[in-house]
Amino acid sequence: MWRKDSCEVPENRGAFLVAGVVCVGVVLSYLPQIVRIYRARSSVGLSPWFLFLGATSSACAMFNVMVLQWPILRCCSRLRAVQCLEQMMGVLQVSLQWFMFSVIFAMFLTFYKLENSPFHRERQLRKHNRHTQETQRLNTQPEEDAQESSGSESDLEQIQSHIHQSYGGVSEDVGIRPHETHADRNPASYINIPRAMRRILEDYHLPGDDQDINGSSGTEREWRLSKTLAWITLAQCVVCAMISVLLLAMGARHCMIQHWTRFLGLTGTFLAVLQYLPQIFHTARAKLVRSLSIPMMLLQVPGTVLFVYALAAREGVNWTSLLAYIAAGCLQAMLLILCICWKVRQARLHIDDYGRPL
Repeated sequence: MWRKDSCEVPENRGAFLVAGVVCVGVVLSYLPQIVRIYRARSSVGLSPWFLFLGATSSACAMFNVMVLQWPILRCCSRLRAVQCLEQMMGVLQVSLQWFMFSVIFAMFLTFYKLENSPFHRERQLRKHNRHTQETQRLNTQPEEDAQESSGSESDLEQIQSHIHQSYGGVSEDVGIRPHETHADRNPASYINIPRAMRRILEDYHLPGDDQDINGSSGTEREWRLSKTLAWITLAQCVVCAMISVLLLAMGARHCMIQHWTRFLGLTGTFLAVLQYLPQIFHTARAKLVRSLSIPMMLLQVPGTVLFVYALAAREGVNWTSLLAYIAAGCLQAMLLILCICWKVRQARLHIDDYGRPL
């Protein structure tokens, strides 16, 4: 048992080794999701509510453990380096959990923005407006001027004709129609077209605000929501940090610190319970895996048991620090089962994770 007056900390090398394995496992378990987003250059399929609740719940759990273990951490100046590191493993464990989840949230915003930001849609809208203006000018100007101004449009029509004749994968009614949306076209008509040429056809159609382009693009509404939730997440982290520092710096009474840590623990548990519900609903409605990483969940679901065990072995940690991770582990297992079911369905329909024909 730890004694506050003498800073005598019992050594538990077994728990230290387990905590070290857990810390490494936390980092490795999130890498498949990070690599998947980076390689796909798309974060569509992740629910912004899932990322928001995950980041805020992990922040609450992190500050809960930090405040509870602060008296022990203050003794590091009197302990050997190995002993100090051993006592810091609980804080390091929950801090890595928060950090890796925040990295995924940042990557979601970065790669979602690349393809679906308002800037991208404004650029598409400018293309549409330029084409409309060219069409109107052709109807009013002399024929010789019309022939000169319509050169780029003729080139585009020739490109589409060439693609159709060479690959036979585009139906004959596919043309440069500015009012046509991706939902109006059959994705199966692009099966035989190379990906680079397929993008040429898709670039000249303006997607609607709430349309889902073959399951690989999001909506502007979701993008605006994501930015708002990101700012709220940052504000929540700053507020929790300020309150925790003030309580510890002012030497608040033990009962006040206990109330604060209990509030953080219960809030983190409540947010963790809600965390996976939006993602489960999001994935269930899409009937596609999309950007979710199944290897990440295969590592994290059984790893949750080891995570909770290692955290419970830390001095000063109580039940409020564990509930959030237990609840999150159970719901993540449900999401994993759902993704495996959709993976089997995709194989049967011969489509990829975004619904595109293989």
